[in-house]
Amino acid sequence: MDSPALEDAAAGAASVVQKHTGPYRCAVVCCSRTSRMEALKHPLHGSVFALVLTALAILVSILVRPFLGADAFLVFIAAIGASAWYGGMAAGVIASVCSSAVIAYFLLGSGLSQETRVSAWVRIVGFLALALLITWLTASWHENRRLFASTLASIGDAVVATDPEGRITFLNSVAETLTGWAASEARGKAVTEIMQLVDEKRREPVANPLVKAMRERVTVTLQEHPLLISRSGAEVPIEQSAAPVREDSGRTLGGILVFRDISKRRHLEEQVTQAQKMDAVGRLAGGIAGDFNNVLTVITGYAELLRSEISSAQPTRRFVDEIIYAGDRAAALTRHLLAFSKGPDVQPRVLDLNTVVAGMEPMLRRLLGQTIELILLPGSDLGRIKADPSQIEQVIINLATNARDAMPTGGKLVVETANADLEEPGSKNLGIAPGSYVMLAMSDTGVGMPPEIRSRLFEPFFTTKDPGKGSGLGLATVYGIVKQCEGQITVYSQPGCGTIFEMYLPRVREPVVEPERKLSPRGSETILLVDDEEGVRKLVTAVLRSNGYDVLEASNGGAALAVYDKNGHKIDMVLTDVVMPQMTGFELGRELSTRAPGLKILYMSGYRDNTIGGSPGGQPKPFLQKPFTPDVLLAKVREVLDAENA
Repeated sequence: MDSPALEDAAAGAASVVQKHTGPYRCAVVCCSRTSRMEALKHPLHGSVFALVLTALAILVSILVRPFLGADAFLVFIAAIGASAWYGGMAAGVIASVCSSAVIAYFLLGSGLSQETRVSAWVRIVGFLALALLITWLTASWHENRRLFASTLASIGDAVVATDPEGRITFLNSVAETLTGWAASEARGKAVTEIMQLVDEKRREPVANPLVKAMRERVTVTLQEHPLLISRSGAEVPIEQSAAPVREDSGRTLGGILVFRDISKRRHLEEQVTQAQKMDAVGRLAGGIAGDFNNVLTVITGYAELLRSEISSAQPTRRFVDEIIYAGDRAAALTRHLLAFSKGPDVQPRVLDLNTVVAGMEPMLRRLLGQTIELILLPGSDLGRIKADPSQIEQVIINLATNARDAMPTGGKLVVETANADLEEPGSKNLGIAPGSYVMLAMSDTGVGMPPEIRSRLFEPFFTTKDPGKGSGLGLATVYGIVKQCEGQITVYSQPGCGTIFEMYLPRVREPVVEPERKLSPRGSETILLVDDEEGVRKLVTAVLRSNGYDVLEASNGGAALAVYDKNGHKIDMVLTDVVMPQMTGFELGRELSTRAPGLKILYMSGYRDNTIGGSPGGQPKPFLQKPFTPDVLLAKVREVLDAENA
């Protein structure tokens, strides 16, 4: 509920009080006594109470009759009213009937004349009617008070009521929880004593809006959300609104303050804002990755062509290998960006963790800086795991970044691998099934963390870093990757003692398989190549022509249609980029398919989208992800050309 709704709630509560109170002070006192009166709500209790009060009224009337005469019977009116108040309608009726019977006994004595007897009966009936009217009015009024008290007590927001001087007369259970004051203790104290408000930013006292509401006789809502300092010293951000309670004549009878804890709502709003920011960053990352993949395609493609021309015995061959290796690392980075933008595109394979960690050592040392010592402890005869290598690298980078931030003045980061054969009860304590695992442990000598932070460590968007210095997604991503690998991650940490992350990943029997370099498949078909990136077109054209293919080029969809209209009879396949200006690759494909049903089309892109891998009808579209090597390009082209038409 927003502030206007809270203002309406305060005004509504005030109107309810106004309607049900008369006078207001008595009504609020009634609210505070509701629990004590509930003991008399059992019908039997009320009946007994009515009989006892009637008996007392008889004794009192006998004692005062010599002094008051017939007016002594007014004592029964008090007994009837009290019975109806504390025992309800039934108790009031019992007291009325019993009192009328007693009065009849005294008034209808023997020896009365007919006229006197009729007069006595009129008085008795009149008394009974008056008694029943008093019973109905009293019971109804009390029921309204009880309903009013129950309403304020059960409302979801905190409600505080005061008298005209600002002294507490009522707190519901929510208000008791937030302020830390029991209603019995708070009653009679100034509202400013029970509710201490401070400005969240300036840490200065904030005037209670209830005081202003009663002084100016208007509903008051604070635009800023102050902090409520509870009795225990806890700080709670609240949203509040106050309204005066007035008689029909306009006289102020008191005030109503309605407020609520907005901690959870604020947390949700922060999460939504963070999610929107991350979505925007993701879109930007996806765009950058797509464009960068076009550049990488050219770099790695020409590097592969250059390596094929250089003998392995030549010293310059290793320079080309380094270019290709750097291109592979850059391609992995763009996969991370695309995964961040559109979700993970997992490509698991059998890995040796020692090899992965050793390959990352130079990058880790640059990441950690000169003040942090990196120590690698590779396990001997280490088993293999099956995972996406780029995801494992991301896990290590995220944990290393976390360790670096935990050691602002320097320290040590130890990366250790080992085989782990887990049995009961050890595996149960870790939360995984018994079996063979490979452990990856990363421990630092940083500041450590208390249990309350450790318990929330893997929550998305949870961060202890200053605003703008952390997204809160690093460790959540680590947790997701480990779980995706059917593994488990544990954390050991204490303030001042550093932190240890241990990951247990299932061990596999398959050996590590290095990709084989096969002879590139050749061909003689004619291919229409469509791409708006000139560098990509030149590279792909060079690769295809050097392997026997005839290539026709076009820089956009319109030009491609013109080329096809002129040379369609000899074109065997179309190789088109997806993201192009004016006409996308998919739109071009649909247009060409209407002109030549069954035409083979291979799509390529540096972006990744859920629509690229398939069509609405569920039929997958041949797709080539940039960046690609010449071997991958030739293999995919040959695969599409040799495929049977559906």
